[in-house]
Amino acid sequence: MTVTKHLLVDFGEVISRPQPPAAMTGMAALVGLPPETFSERYWAFRAPYDRGSSAQEYWADVVGRPVPRDELAELRRRDLESWTHLNTATIAALRDAYRRGAQLTLLSNAPHDLAEEVGRHADLTEVFTLLLFSAELRLAKPTPEIFDIALSLAERPPEDTLFIDDRDENLRAAESRGIRTHRFTAAETLDATLRDIDFLPPRPPSRNRAG
Repeated sequence: MTVTKHLLVDFGEVISRPQPPAAMTGMAALVGLPPETFSERYWAFRAPYDRGSSAQEYWADVVGRPVPRDELAELRRRDLESWTHLNTATIAALRDAYRRGAQLTLLSNAPHDLAEEVGRHADLTEVFTLLLFSAELRLAKPTPEIFDIALSLAERPPEDTLFIDDRDENLRAAESRGIRTHRFTAAETLDATLRDIDFLPPRPPSRNRAG
């Protein structure tokens, strides 16, 4: 029998809404780069930043030159703001699962700036037992070993776990570790999936008394 007690949940574009296009064009204008060039470099250098490299190193790589302190602070502020528009419907679905007995662990590819901001959000700390970030683990999805670490810290086996993410490569990595997955497309679909799960432990069989 399949048992689900533990939800392992991504942050970006699952709990948070997609990054607004205007955020990327605004950051590009700030540093004097064409939006297409900025976007390409933003993602090309993102993986080391997600694994814990410094903001100064990351933004210097993106911009292609040393970044002055004031400009760096503004880039960090705008980038952080772009990833913290939360999907309240997703949070409501997760909160309902939590109230029905699910254990929740957040597993996010996130640099230190975003990890610190998310860790202060009461709507998340209310329902998540663990908040795990790639910058702190020095390891990022889709590296399969990150799932081993997450399950070990959550003290849950893969067969009890459902991983929720929007990226196929991350889902495949989780599946390689024996974890069942849900590809996130909409909060309403996630809510319907979670409502079909009984997170509470099964009741023991009743014992009939003789006589």
